[in-house]
Amino acid sequence: GLQIAVTAGATMAACMYIGIDAKSSAAIGLILALSSTAIVLQTLTEKGLMRTAGGRNAFSVLLTQDIAVIPTLAFLPLLAVAAVSHGGPDGDTAHQASMSLVEGLPGWGVTLVTLGAVAAVILVGIYLTRPVFRFIHAARLREMYTALALMIVVGIAFLMSLVGLSPALGTFLAGVVLANSEFRHELESDLEP
Repeated sequence: GLQIAVTAGATMAACMYIGIDAKSSAAIGLILALSSTAIVLQTLTEKGLMRTAGGRNAFSVLLTQDIAVIPTLAFLPLLAVAAVSHGGPDGDTAHQASMSLVEGLPGWGVTLVTLGAVAAVILVGIYLTRPVFRFIHAARLREMYTALALMIVVGIAFLMSLVGLSPALGTFLAGVVLANSEFRHELESDLEP
């Protein structure tokens, strides 16, 4: 967390020093404070450093950065500048129907809805999925582990797209929810083939 905060702050200060406004500087700082987990993990694996203390420390920083994406994406709408509306030839703007829970909301509203959606996913993951997995375990319906896991992943990805976040971020969050289940080993053995 400290690495993200210091890097974001230093980048923001550098951007403000060269004349970029505060909101844009904050956005640039938050974006550049994160690194690519895929590239760094590939490099660590190729060099055989994943099993070393330094490799584990690097992985923990990468995981923290991956989790920090969620509050960062929730915070970015607060930094948004007002959009310019371009009307058609008659001055009327065409409205498309879209599936979004945040369309038309002010920046603070988008942030609240996004944080609420993430909190709902976490709470449902803790309090609703565990009893369902216990029922499936007691009923000895092994195929249902896979079906429920896929339904959770697709559902969370869809919810994240409704609040304006990436479905890939939703699948990451679903993985975190499923990994915290006491039935993660059964899920892993069912999904591995």
